[in-house]
Amino acid sequence: MLRYAATMFDQVVITAANAAQARGYRLQTRGRRGYVVFPDPGGKRVGSLGATVNALRRTGFKASRRRKVLIVHSGGDARRTPGYAAMGKAFVPMRDARPMLDHIVEAMARLPLPEAGGVVVVSGDVLPRFDYEAVDLSRRGVTGVAYPDGADEARRHGVYMVEGRAVRGKAMAVSGFLQKPQVEGGRHLIDTGVMFIDGETAERMKSLPVAGDIYDEFPKMLLAGYAPFSVNVAGDDCDFFHVGSTRELLQKLGDGDTYVDAVGCPLHLAGENVVTNVPPGRFDSLTLAKGECFTCIPYGDGKWLDLKYRIDDNFKTDGLWERHGLGAIMKRIDYLRLLAVRECSARKTRTAPRQTFRVAAPVRIDFAGGWSDTPPICNDEGGTVFNAAVTLEGRKPIEVVVAPRRDRLVRVVSRDLGKRRLIRSAEELADHADPHDWCALVKSALAVTGFEFGSRGLDITISADLPKGSGMGTSSMLGAAVIAAILGRTDADEIGELTLRLEKEMRTGGGWQDQFGGIVGGVKLLSSQPGKRQRISVERLDSSWLAGLLRERGLLYFTGQKRMARNILRKVLAFYAENPHDFAKTLVRSLKADAAAAAAAVRRRDAAAFAAAINGYWRDKKLLDPGSTNDRVEELAARIGRHASAVTLTGAGGGGFMFILAKSRAAASRIRAELTGDAPTSTARFYDFDISEDGLSLEATP
Repeated sequence: MLRYAATMFDQVVITAANAAQARGYRLQTRGRRGYVVFPDPGGKRVGSLGATVNALRRTGFKASRRRKVLIVHSGGDARRTPGYAAMGKAFVPMRDARPMLDHIVEAMARLPLPEAGGVVVVSGDVLPRFDYEAVDLSRRGVTGVAYPDGADEARRHGVYMVEGRAVRGKAMAVSGFLQKPQVEGGRHLIDTGVMFIDGETAERMKSLPVAGDIYDEFPKMLLAGYAPFSVNVAGDDCDFFHVGSTRELLQKLGDGDTYVDAVGCPLHLAGENVVTNVPPGRFDSLTLAKGECFTCIPYGDGKWLDLKYRIDDNFKTDGLWERHGLGAIMKRIDYLRLLAVRECSARKTRTAPRQTFRVAAPVRIDFAGGWSDTPPICNDEGGTVFNAAVTLEGRKPIEVVVAPRRDRLVRVVSRDLGKRRLIRSAEELADHADPHDWCALVKSALAVTGFEFGSRGLDITISADLPKGSGMGTSSMLGAAVIAAILGRTDADEIGELTLRLEKEMRTGGGWQDQFGGIVGGVKLLSSQPGKRQRISVERLDSSWLAGLLRERGLLYFTGQKRMARNILRKVLAFYAENPHDFAKTLVRSLKADAAAAAAAVRRRDAAAFAAAINGYWRDKKLLDPGSTNDRVEELAARIGRHASAVTLTGAGGGGFMFILAKSRAAASRIRAELTGDAPTSTARFYDFDISEDGLSLEATP
């Protein structure tokens, strides 16, 4: 028995055009209990009605046995999808890597078949999708399933006609059936291709001639009185999954640009490419121009047909089927070699992670100590930073999703930028030194995690829902989130170290506080000892008092000024290297003392001391590099100065977000009103924020 959902089939019959195709179908369904394959008899095509009659005869169908049988007609040549012509369209792998046949069987098993049994007939290259459970199959004779649609669809399909108004979920007597009628306007009952035949009628059909089309000749016989003929109207939300051409294969199962399945060599693809069933070792690599497609077909005694074709080649009407001798080759397919190619690909896919990983990450507010965490400063002096992981507008603003692909390419999508890129070669992946390339961060993350191009395919979607150049550690946290999603784990030491390597790969530089500020949640004092290998110690503080203070008096304001941290970084590191009169190193020690003082103030719940530590930090940053501020930032600070007890920029400086600690709740309201009513730029505004206690989070789904 084959059990699915709320019903079962005793037998699934797959029809084939000839004995050779039947051998292939049997190999592809081996091990599935209850599946049988019957070729058209006599070595010639007999049509779908003839194939149905042949199947009923071969199974010895009898109404008295109350059996439930599914007949899947799969005897076509699949000429318009040559990449799967050898396999058959019923075995085209869907997005979950299972063949379409599995989806068809499971869908049809949801039909409410009567206890008396009967036969469901469906096409093997179409998956109709409707409310299966709402269909009424209780009537005697033959019942089709239709759905209402317009004239355009009617002109391309079979159309049922009934007397009176069609009612959803109710079987009605059929008064007429037309194939592709040339109608104008109106709503029509479009045939889904699903047909149910009750047991008595199915047993009678065994005496019919083995010929004819079940969607053409058979409706005429039924309307002439052979058996009662009904149609059940499904809802108008019915649709079909059908891969009728190579381009549809690309659009419906690929990513719109490429479709790669069971390929054993590196690929260099220009776009609009479909590549299938290429055995390992046959080619060192394949390079295809835009619109070129490729498949390998094993046949005869160890032979291969290497078939290159164009995305819109038809093979059904343009003579290419005959030119390549595919009619004869299809009767000599070596299915054992074909399935070996696919099994080899499946084994490699199974060794790679098949889960989808979704990572969400907060950003951080640097209250004090920044710059002391940046190499080579931290290597010489050790670093000390006091910061907090925060959400913005009630959510973690950074999200990354890494999902497996069936092919071995890498697609990167940036939701906030509205950009996407398909990486087709190792050379393209290795080009990640340009910080202005929006894809460089992801390519660098792949590099530092040891990803080998061609080993597996990945879909990587990134999003950072806050302004660019925010000074909140966004790029570092986005890099950390991508690394965590690629690896499928969130160990803070590992992710933090790899993120530092990522920044070196991108040549942007930077310290360790940005990533640790978000990887580890809450309020914490981060520190390291001098040395080449930086090991970060994390002291998490009770954040309840500070969280309350920030809700009452804390403000986060985007100044509207964008800045690139690496420009300021270069100047700071140059000043540190010069170290006139030991002044730079003295400032670094003062930065670390500011961080320690801020942490001590939080432990004591001393708001005045906390504000003093922040102000000391802002002073020391400006002394280390005057570029940390500018006239517009100073004007903003001056405007709110009488209401603020502390002001600092959250990042390297020059713009981005400003953190403000107001003198009181009322002062916070006045600052908000002042800067909202007269914003310095069109993009300047306040953001609601809260401390994020859990830091970086990872969710895995199959």
